[in-house]
Amino acid sequence: MPLTRRHLRIPAAIALVALAAFAALWIGARTPFARGMVAGWIEDAAGLPASIGTLGIGLFPSPSVDIRGLAIAQPPGFGDGPFVTVGRLEIRIPWSGIFNVTDVREIAASDATVRLIVGRDGATNWSKLGGEPAPGATAPAEAPARWKVGELELERGTIDYRDLAAGSHGQLAGIALEADGLGPGEPFPFDLKLGGIFGANTMHFAMKGQGRLDTAAGRYEGSSLEYRGWVGGEPLPLAGAELTGSLSRAAYEAANGVVTLEDGRFEFAEVPGIFKGRVTVGEPSMAAVVAVATEPFAPRTTAIILGKPLPTTTDPAAFESLQLALETHLQAGVLRLEPVSGRLDDTNFEARVVPAERFVRAQLDRIDLNRYLPAAAAGAAPKKKTTLETLVAELAKFDLDAEIRFDEVRVAGATLRDAVVRVERSTEPAP
Repeated sequence: MPLTRRHLRIPAAIALVALAAFAALWIGARTPFARGMVAGWIEDAAGLPASIGTLGIGLFPSPSVDIRGLAIAQPPGFGDGPFVTVGRLEIRIPWSGIFNVTDVREIAASDATVRLIVGRDGATNWSKLGGEPAPGATAPAEAPARWKVGELELERGTIDYRDLAAGSHGQLAGIALEADGLGPGEPFPFDLKLGGIFGANTMHFAMKGQGRLDTAAGRYEGSSLEYRGWVGGEPLPLAGAELTGSLSRAAYEAANGVVTLEDGRFEFAEVPGIFKGRVTVGEPSMAAVVAVATEPFAPRTTAIILGKPLPTTTDPAAFESLQLALETHLQAGVLRLEPVSGRLDDTNFEARVVPAERFVRAQLDRIDLNRYLPAAAAGAAPKKKTTLETLVAELAKFDLDAEIRFDEVRVAGATLRDAVVRVERSTEPAP
């Protein structure tokens, strides 16, 4: 009997020790010392000062850490506001991985904000993560890190982007992300939803597909992506415009800050097309080259959706079909469309456009201008001079610096070859 009593006391003692350890951890986690220790770990990883508001530790049903009020400071020279804030961050690990924190069962974050800044000198705040290496120091060779996250969930996330060099600002908000089975180089399914504010425009966007992360090499990739969205705000009507499409591959290389888009398809405001591109988000400022080509579409319908209805013309079949192919170039905050080519009804054209400067240079092979006159002019036979003046007047409404060349143009009863129409802006374009 004494032996039996001793054996019964062993599990009771273990339970009391476990309960005491849990109580010590639960109470100790609420002390300034524990919060400072955890903040120090985060600071070491980020290379930037960090602080936390409250810290909680749980052991049931599995070990977990609950951090609230996390803040990571901006690097010097990027302002006083925090670089990262997280309202709540909860990390849960399986009991089997209690001595291997690279195996995480669940990460859940909410009310997280990341403030990305490009300085006036072109330097980026995110390049300072991890701290500055010591002069002449070389990082020791390390085996690739192994890690696993069973579930990742983000609610109400925000990314605020400011380019002080280009004077641009944008924000993605209401970010919600769900992903399962994350690991280095391993494909995993994800579902992403977000909203955005860019100037006077707002947007909603959702995407799902397969992701792949290689944090050691700084490579991040999405494939077999399907997306849908909506954009509103001036000059769009209240209903806005809808977007749907797919993307074969989107990849980001942290080493050079390059985003690559491959084999994209879209339908926006009833305009179907394809696209591919390359975006550099590193120093000195954001740059992009994106090629877009549409299938033939009805421009009158699209113009109504975009809030800019086309005028009623003498020929009801005018503006019946349009097809475009163009490259967009963004450099130092200036957007250029060059080259632009396409076909409007029976007319082939090429162009160069700089929207911010209202600069247009175009070349058309042949066109019958009589078809595109306002319907009010249909009752009288148009004259050559009247037709050309009408064209110039329509262009002048947009205050353009425009030059349009025609290989052949029909005006009233005349046919002109190698004709040129020029319109000058009333004010100098912005530098």
